[in-house]
Amino acid sequence: MGYDKSAWHPREYKDLDALRAELDRFEQAHAAGTLKTTGSWSAGQILEHCAKFMGFSYDGFEARVPWFITAVGICVFKPMLGKSHMKPGIKLPAKAASLMPRDAVDFEEGMAAMRTQLNRIEAGEQMTQRSPVLGKMRHEQWVLLHLDHCRLHFGFIQCG
Repeated sequence: MGYDKSAWHPREYKDLDALRAELDRFEQAHAAGTLKTTGSWSAGQILEHCAKFMGFSYDGFEARVPWFITAVGICVFKPMLGKSHMKPGIKLPAKAASLMPRDAVDFEEGMAAMRTQLNRIEAGEQMTQRSPVLGKMRHEQWVLLHLDHCRLHFGFIQCG
């Protein structure tokens, strides 16, 4: 899956407050009619995708991966949480279809899904499900992963 590197503008999210502030910015730009995306998904699809991933870290993942992929994830990628960043261009396998957004997701639906997942954190719910790729995860590790995942996808959303 190719992408135009000049169309991707990732921003840093150091914590969940920064992520919430970005969502507020997206809502303001949407209301002003200046929100656009530079990738192949709409803003609603991007928001829904990130929300689905968050939801699975609370509720459990449907997809399973071969043990050796999890072993590599635990040894190579898990230690890099919070120290390196995801890059665009990874195509999810067919068995991860549950993470994909629907073909048509309006902005309000995607935003509501994201807000719902963030509200779960605010209410004190902990993300403790096992990652298919990174194995057993603490809540704090999940937060780092979601901040980076949002950084990746939100880099395709422009506010005007």
